[in-house]
Amino acid sequence: MANNEIKTNAEIYREQRKERLEKAKKKKHSAKKDLAIRIIVKTIVILVCVGLIGGFAGNLLLNVFNVPQKVLTVATYNDTKLSGAEYNYYYMSLYNQVYQMSYQYENMYSSYGSGYGVYFTGFDMSQDPAEQEYPYDDAPESVETWADYFRVMASTRAFLMDEMYKKATSDEAKKAGFELSEEKMKEITDGIDESIKTLEEGAKEASFALDNYIARTCGEGLTEKSYRALLEKDSIAQEYLTWYQEHTTESYTKEEIAKYFEENKTDFVTASVRVFDVSYAEPEEGSKDKAYTKAEAEKLANEFKSKITNEASFISLAKEYAPASLKETYENDAATLQKDVHAADISSSEAVAEWLFSADRKIADTAVIEDEEAQSFTVLYVVSPASRDESVSSTSVRHILIQAETTDEEGNALAQDVVTKNFEKAKAKAEKVMQQWKDNGATEEAFIALIADNTDDTASIETDGLYDDVKAGGNYVAEFTNWAIDPARKPGDADLVKTEFGYHFMYFVEASGDATWESEVRSTLASNDYNALVDGIYEDVEENLQSNDTFLKFFADRLQKTISARF
Repeated sequence: MANNEIKTNAEIYREQRKERLEKAKKKKHSAKKDLAIRIIVKTIVILVCVGLIGGFAGNLLLNVFNVPQKVLTVATYNDTKLSGAEYNYYYMSLYNQVYQMSYQYENMYSSYGSGYGVYFTGFDMSQDPAEQEYPYDDAPESVETWADYFRVMASTRAFLMDEMYKKATSDEAKKAGFELSEEKMKEITDGIDESIKTLEEGAKEASFALDNYIARTCGEGLTEKSYRALLEKDSIAQEYLTWYQEHTTESYTKEEIAKYFEENKTDFVTASVRVFDVSYAEPEEGSKDKAYTKAEAEKLANEFKSKITNEASFISLAKEYAPASLKETYENDAATLQKDVHAADISSSEAVAEWLFSADRKIADTAVIEDEEAQSFTVLYVVSPASRDESVSSTSVRHILIQAETTDEEGNALAQDVVTKNFEKAKAKAEKVMQQWKDNGATEEAFIALIADNTDDTASIETDGLYDDVKAGGNYVAEFTNWAIDPARKPGDADLVKTEFGYHFMYFVEASGDATWESEVRSTLASNDYNALVDGIYEDVEENLQSNDTFLKFFADRLQKTISARF
């Protein structure tokens, strides 16, 4: 489980309100287990749903004063009771969270087309949940649609959050080091105040009293007071979960990490290998690729293997043996390279993974292995056998960028000879700056003194050219990252590094983390413990939760009608 980036309640509410207004505008112009657990560490959101307003006196208690929602017990867990109002809150919280996840993915990948919200979450925000099949196998057998999922899992979510809150406020948590500071509590309170203020604006716009508006938009039976209390409880529970994961991540000793690594080595070591496939599958219609029988393909693959003398020869042979449809692909020398792969990454062939990650594998080993499912023979060449990544997982560096222009003011690419001269000029200036640094004592302070007058990376001037937490797979260009995380790097090291942007005068400050393999093990251990905590509570709640099915169905049906009215 991961604690992803959090949005404030008000931000999510405003996004949804904007979306509703856009829909209304269009109508006017046209004249017409697993998911539940992971969702709890997301943001606590304002629940936006259009309430049903009662139109006759016989429904005053239900629709105006919300008495049943406040007094009826929908479910119990141990000695804790869940009221109808609380059930409504968690039902809508669960629905709203899934909706927002789908909405965010849809927007994130909108430039590639539509349907990505459904692809990543399984939920279509444009359809009634009652009309959508629930696509996962982590829920009870009675769950067939998303509406069923929200109906069943709202109670589980409610008690799960309640148990997390109890842990957060326990003496045990305090002894372990968890305690919310006044500053953190103020941050929580300010966030809730912001949410209430947004609701007040909505209530005024709709001509409702605040409590009535909250009941209609956040869950029948809720008032400002009860809504605040639930938001605060959930926020504190979430803070505890965040702290727990961070706390456990830092708690493991070097011995524990080494022991876990040895017991699960194949999960953490990586290897690099060159790969070329000779297919005996029937070529696609219209393809110019030659068709091979199985025997012919095996013979060709072994012929390829027999000619390999080193890595360079493998690259050349791939270009020579490439089928017509892949000639252009194999012109790129990196086309055959699979670099720093884990055994789990080689999902296409268990036999390839077993061979590559064998303990006796060494550089320049070769093999031909059949993949019956893919109908091909794979030629392999070991670039580096399985080993753990000793590069530091995180470092701090300073840099001075001397930029080499590659485009003109309008963004058009410059001629290659001009670009070459620009890089030569950038290198000359970088060397001059480096010499000034040496002449001034070659210290970190001397490096910092040169930044403001020389760097073209204006964004880092205020931090004295400092970049913290540089790690493999980060957002920096490869040459910059590779220099920064080199295991041989020591504090005070400095050098010039060429990238697509020009020349970087780099200064190594410190390594601030474990080796990459240690960091990966530490993260895995923390995730295991985190999952054990949440899964343990989740499973106990599911086993011991007692529902009043009549009341639960009554409230769930009302909520579903409210949601269905949107579509």
